[in-house]
Amino acid sequence: MKSSILLLTTDKAQADTIISILSGLQVIRCQAGQEAMLICRNQSVCLALIGEDPPAIDGRQVFAELSAVQPGLTGVLLSASADTDMLHGALEAGFSGLVQLPVNAIYLTRVVKQAMERFRLQQENTRLRTLLPLYSLGEQFLSALTEQEILDGLLDAVDRQTGASHTSVMLHNVQDGCLHIAAARGMDPVLVQSIRLQPGDQIAGWVFLQGKPVILNKEDQETSIFSPLLQQPEIVSAISFPLRIRKRIIGVLNISQKETDERFSDADNEMLSIICSQAAIALENVRTLNQLAETTRMRTLFEQYVAPEVAELLLAQNSDLMGVGEIKDVTILFADIRNFTRLVQHLDLQALRSFLNAFFQFFTEEVFQHRGTVDKFMGDAVLAIFGAPVKLEQPNLTAVQAAWAIREKFTALRDQWSERYKDFQGVDLGIAVTSGTVFLGNIGSARRLDYTVIGNEVNIAQRLASESSSCQVYVTESVRKDIDNWFEIKEMGEMQLRGVESLTKVFCINGEKQ
Repeated sequence: MKSSILLLTTDKAQADTIISILSGLQVIRCQAGQEAMLICRNQSVCLALIGEDPPAIDGRQVFAELSAVQPGLTGVLLSASADTDMLHGALEAGFSGLVQLPVNAIYLTRVVKQAMERFRLQQENTRLRTLLPLYSLGEQFLSALTEQEILDGLLDAVDRQTGASHTSVMLHNVQDGCLHIAAARGMDPVLVQSIRLQPGDQIAGWVFLQGKPVILNKEDQETSIFSPLLQQPEIVSAISFPLRIRKRIIGVLNISQKETDERFSDADNEMLSIICSQAAIALENVRTLNQLAETTRMRTLFEQYVAPEVAELLLAQNSDLMGVGEIKDVTILFADIRNFTRLVQHLDLQALRSFLNAFFQFFTEEVFQHRGTVDKFMGDAVLAIFGAPVKLEQPNLTAVQAAWAIREKFTALRDQWSERYKDFQGVDLGIAVTSGTVFLGNIGSARRLDYTVIGNEVNIAQRLASESSSCQVYVTESVRKDIDNWFEIKEMGEMQLRGVESLTKVFCINGEKQ
């Protein structure tokens, strides 16, 4: 919902003038503090314009009361006096600005614009502080070496985020075809060991079979289709959530509340979606690694590397893993989703996760199809390498072909999502391809390694991608000379990239040659 501007003043003529100046914005006018409080309780307000008019309106006191109702609210004080004492008093009260009456249209517009930008940044920081810790759980899960570590981490994360009094994870056992409790908190250990469910049985079995989460609160249990299955009437709220790997369900997370008035909601469902998705991927990775770990050396390698070509390279080496690395000429492809931070403010967590997964899926497929290696995911950006460890005759050409295919698929994905959410119309993708000499090998410690690239060309690729717009593919001179016969190319001139001392000659791919 779009936030409004609240205008509180007893002067009708003054209010008309201000509304006229701010005609492009949604302004709600009121004449009393209680009326302003009622508005803030019932709808979102980003900015309060408060006219100082004692004793009818004490601007500082009213703003303090409104801020208690809507934390983070930005305020601008309207006062006939604009001396130093008044300004200091307004700033101490939390106002972001002071406008002298009668208002100057240009000054008022500037102050309001600055105040709304401040509010937007506060909201963005709040949203990111909520999202980023959840997405960072993926690193914790992926660093686990056993399924039990992942399950314990999953239950820890769920406990922190939901405060559930009882939690359990049921995994599907292929051998007997049943769901078993693999980890639990707040449950009788004997009961945990005895529970076996066939897919479709009870609520958890239904969730496993259908792949759909279920929320049950005490008030609606009698009307729910699951009421005949409820065995514990003391449960006041519960969620069963599927653990999914792509289209395959591997288990179910169950959480419940007892002896409390708290209820679970759709917001808890969205939170569980992020946590469960990362845990399920980590479980799948551990299972895959264990299947491939037929020897101690293979197990060591696959616990530290994901890309098969990297594992094969190291398996062939008869040396210390920390010593694996060399200086090589490679091609770097960097892609960065633009305006993603703004998108995070408006998109629900489930849709955001689906969009990112779709992007990462086709990016990885195109890189693998062109025999490249995905080095790492960095939030909303991806880094890929061509020419090593898999040798290619024409790594520059192959990387640009992959970049062009990624560009086409991203455009289609954005158009598809724009039909559902208009916010996607402003989403863009910056793509850059460079080549040069880098260090390629292991970085880290004996317990945790990262096979990656380090060098100036990596920095250039990242900075150059940030200069790209409209899903254009930018390349450097070292790449251009190898693709002239395959692509239409436009020279963009020399650019001063942030953090790069010398100018970089840049070219843009306009299309494939017939």
